[in-house]
Amino acid sequence: MNFKGRSAGVVGTLALVLQAGTAMAADDVSFQLDWTPGGISSAYYLGVEKGCFTDQDINVTISRGYGAADAVTKVATGVADFSVTDLGVIIGAIGETQAPVKAIMPIVSQSPLAIAIRGDSPIQTMNDLEGRKLGSSVGNAALEYVPYGMQLAGADYSKVKEVLTDGSALNGLLLSGQIDALASYITSAVQIEALAAQNGMTIRTVFYGDQLDIYNASVFTSDEMIANNPDLVSRFKKAVECSYEAASADPEAAVDAITAGVEGMIRDTQVTSVPFAMNFSFGPDNPVFAANGFNWDMDRVTHNIDVVGKVHDKTYDLTADDIVYSPAE
Repeated sequence: MNFKGRSAGVVGTLALVLQAGTAMAADDVSFQLDWTPGGISSAYYLGVEKGCFTDQDINVTISRGYGAADAVTKVATGVADFSVTDLGVIIGAIGETQAPVKAIMPIVSQSPLAIAIRGDSPIQTMNDLEGRKLGSSVGNAALEYVPYGMQLAGADYSKVKEVLTDGSALNGLLLSGQIDALASYITSAVQIEALAAQNGMTIRTVFYGDQLDIYNASVFTSDEMIANNPDLVSRFKKAVECSYEAASADPEAAVDAITAGVEGMIRDTQVTSVPFAMNFSFGPDNPVFAANGFNWDMDRVTHNIDVVGKVHDKTYDLTADDIVYSPAE
């Protein structure tokens, strides 16, 4: 009997078994967005197409979200493994309810907070909001920061009339002139601009997020996930980085990916917003990303905690380490 040949065959079979075992060991991961897909989140769909997640042995399922608070709740209770939302929301949830979550990487490292107004509006600065109607949906994180933004500008938010309504009605109210301004983000205003153009109108923004010097969208997970599976957390971060590097290099491909990956997505709604979001977040005019990439500036996280405390009129006994976690590279 040829024992040498038999031995080689056994070794070969064992190698195939081990390879199959490795393939089968991929982690199934649920990734919930904080709202409906679009703009900045197009990168995740391109990442799936490019193999960013499978290269990290991750089978990812991406689902739409239902707001920032819901995203935190889903991750804190283990319904979702990872999600993404404003770091300020995460700070508030940890500070007020001891939510067992931590942010693992910044996505939008400079706040895109802005006021959207019609092109023919007399509003030019945050001060000009005094005496005007400001629209927002209930629980909109963008609205929370307007009083602080006005305070920094030396304006009085008590002189602003809030108009709270369903989010789906806000764009129409702005375009019809029933509200004077909309609490929004500079990245979201691009989509409103496209809608306005269909009606022969234009939209402008009063951008004030840069004055706050805080983080915005950040990927987060549960304390339990970090404690029990830090390797998966590290691999997930790498997959997200890969996704955004691909989307930044080719925004049009990200538009195609989200159009193909989200049922009912209309490509024209993403043609302008996706490139704008990628450039705002990762382009040369974002000094925070240029300095830190997808890593945290811990002093800035501490500043973020302070700003959220002022916005909520609370003092949070928190450190940067209570809020963020840096996975192993």
